[in-house]
Amino acid sequence: MARRTVDYDSPWKEALEHFLEPCIELCFPALHALIDWSRGFTFLDKELQRLLPDSRTRRQVVDKLVQVYLKDGSEQWILIHLEVQAQPEAEFGERIFAYHVRIWIHFRRPVVSAAILADDNPNWRPQEYRYELAGCEVVFRFPVFKLIDMDEGELETSTNPFALVVLAYLRALRTRGTPELQLGEKIRLTRLLNARGYNVEVAVQLFRLLDWFMKLPEGLEEVYQQYLQELREEGQVGYLTSFERAAILRGLQQGLEEGRAQGLQQGLQQGLQQGLQQGLQQGLQQGLQQGLQQGLQEAVIGFLEGRFGQVDEAIQQKVRQVESPEVLRALCQLAAVVESLSSFEEQLNRLLQTQSTGTSVPDTNGQQG
Repeated sequence: MARRTVDYDSPWKEALEHFLEPCIELCFPALHALIDWSRGFTFLDKELQRLLPDSRTRRQVVDKLVQVYLKDGSEQWILIHLEVQAQPEAEFGERIFAYHVRIWIHFRRPVVSAAILADDNPNWRPQEYRYELAGCEVVFRFPVFKLIDMDEGELETSTNPFALVVLAYLRALRTRGTPELQLGEKIRLTRLLNARGYNVEVAVQLFRLLDWFMKLPEGLEEVYQQYLQELREEGQVGYLTSFERAAILRGLQQGLEEGRAQGLQQGLQQGLQQGLQQGLQQGLQQGLQQGLQQGLQEAVIGFLEGRFGQVDEAIQQKVRQVESPEVLRALCQLAAVVESLSSFEEQLNRLLQTQSTGTSVPDTNGQQG
């Protein structure tokens, strides 16, 4: 039986977006020491897409371009071109060189190209590209960080949140194809995450990435959810499921912008600052409901994009027509298992049609409820 391919692209994208500084600190400490992190940084995703249009279609690769400032006190800023490469590629060095040159030509700024190698081949370690002809020679070297070289014991004791991301990925690699072992590792990592004492926003994102790297089959997922429920009852963890909490948080952030015109700004800001640990204050209930709905809608679309790539705007609009959190959760489950976008759209159309006619709503298998 062929081994099922696991798509880790989307979680790595989120990991870099949420934990860029901890990532650079763990993987490229010399580079981290040069950067003035107090001045912030800027992701240049749109610019990168224009410069590297083919990067949107390549699988197993995550590209990021970041503008950062140096500590030398001047106005000098550099660009970091960072890649996560999940499988060996014969022409990897040449591609990194070509992207490096394109970025430099466009911005005329110093560029640091660096790669995180997330594959499981210990012998694949590309670190340079070179060619020479008729006395003309080009040598391009770039730093790489190989995830499988990491000591898992050190990762377990590290306070760097990105260390937990790497640890979850390595444990997912090691237990791939053995879901029972993966369940055990997921429970151990959940316990470790809970013991770290991170603030709500960091903990939720780490929990979401853990869920993403270690996706369990339905039966074992029920066992894991039962474990989470026991932790909640013991007062050891205040999370909902990682998926729902992340959806609520994203929805709250969107609701903050949309709620200003409706007088919800103060309540939403207070809810975001204090988090769900202390409970939502008066005036936030409407924003929370709207945020949950919007977060679940975006989660459905995110699932589809993670599995099938770009999702047509028409399908996205149809998903956003669904308001019921229960139906949206069912659509999330459908998006995670459906065989194709066309099949998903067919069932979604059937769902919207039943809603418009007032008939009973079919479940995700198309059966009448």
